[in-house]
Amino acid sequence: MGLSEHEQRLLDEMERNLYKHEADIVNTSSGPRTVDYTKVAVGLLGVVVGLVLIIIGVSLKLAIVGVAGFAVAVVGALWALSASRPMTGDEAAAGGQAAKGPAASKQSQSLMDRLSQEWDDRNQQR
Repeated sequence: MGLSEHEQRLLDEMERNLYKHEADIVNTSSGPRTVDYTKVAVGLLGVVVGLVLIIIGVSLKLAIVGVAGFAVAVVGALWALSASRPMTGDEAAAGGQAAKGPAASKQSQSLMDRLSQEWDDRNQQR
């Protein structure tokens, strides 16, 4: 069953809006990032301690210890997940991203930048 003219127009409008706003979404989430491994280690340690507290709470039949263990595990997981942050200019230069030439500049682009460029190129060919 085909789409009516109204449905086809709505679909085309939604597609145009998606193409229009996709670049904004990609630009906000792209760019080089760095990870603070100390935060990851502390977060994972918190998760392990929380799980141990949950097991102790269940074995001793103390709900408050189990709830506290769950809270510690959640906070540890959130702490570990917050370890990624945007890379500063000094870190990018130290990481060897200041290479010159067209081939090197293509390699220094993030994955999302390359995918966005390929998407834009395909849409221009249509």
